[in-house]
Amino acid sequence: AALWTLVAALLFSLMNAAAKLLGTSGTDLYRLQQDIPALQITLARYVVPVSLLLPFMLAKPTRLRISSPTKYAIRTLAGFGGIALMFVAVSVIPLASATAIGFTSLIFAMVLGALCLSERVRNPQWIGAGIGLAGALIVASPGPTLVAPGALIAFAAAVCMGAEIVAVKWLAQTKDGDLTVLFYSNLFGLVLAAILATPILVWPSFPQLVVLALVGTLAVMGQGCVIRAARISNASFIAPFFYVSLFYAAAIGYVGFGEIPSLPAVIGCAVILVSAAITLAFREPKIGKLFAAPPRNSTKTKAKNN
Repeated sequence: AALWTLVAALLFSLMNAAAKLLGTSGTDLYRLQQDIPALQITLARYVVPVSLLLPFMLAKPTRLRISSPTKYAIRTLAGFGGIALMFVAVSVIPLASATAIGFTSLIFAMVLGALCLSERVRNPQWIGAGIGLAGALIVASPGPTLVAPGALIAFAAAVCMGAEIVAVKWLAQTKDGDLTVLFYSNLFGLVLAAILATPILVWPSFPQLVVLALVGTLAVMGQGCVIRAARISNASFIAPFFYVSLFYAAAIGYVGFGEIPSLPAVIGCAVILVSAAITLAFREPKIGKLFAAPPRNSTKTKAKNN
């Protein structure tokens, strides 16, 4: 679950970077002609996954049956809000800042996981979550580039993303296969995005088309990783691993957009890393057993059982 989540975090960080590139064509390093509206980027993010998954769904019609359309609708609304709002946020504030504010989604995921899915959250996990939130605020608060509107938009995206993390786990409890969950989540999102984005569509250049396709491809790959992780473990366990997105965002922002992390950003990263360690260390007592030495008579017992 940890490995799947780390890969998902990287893929989503790259997706946000691609969206930033499309929405800020006037950056010092790149120029792709005109800016693409966030809703149009969101539409592309849904078009590509649906196109890629449709042949696999049609190849096995039984995959077209779903157990709970309501759950898909709820997941779609939460996911769409998180995606569209974050695409707007990354276009006006640095990637690392938007990502840091987005970490508050993990707090919402833990709360909603406990309330809606009856997942057990220990006191040290709450402490770790609070430390992580403090680290995110250290990264996000300083500097003139973090304007209030951009910060509020990123925070609104975090609320939606927290709800989506729990919704993914909710869907993972159904009997629907991974492809079915992926396809319908993106199909419902595609319909919603098409309705909202059609009036403001901009004709993209060829480089922009390539980046738009990349946004959708990275999205479906990241979604697949999250679903795999959700089937293995609880949302409260998965959530802390997304903290690594801050390191991804800082590196991508520096290489791709010339964004140099400030000293507070580095300190905030360290605080967030500590919070993740605390949350994981106290998740379950049985975690320690995974690394404990086997009992001395384990070989004899195994031989006897055989």
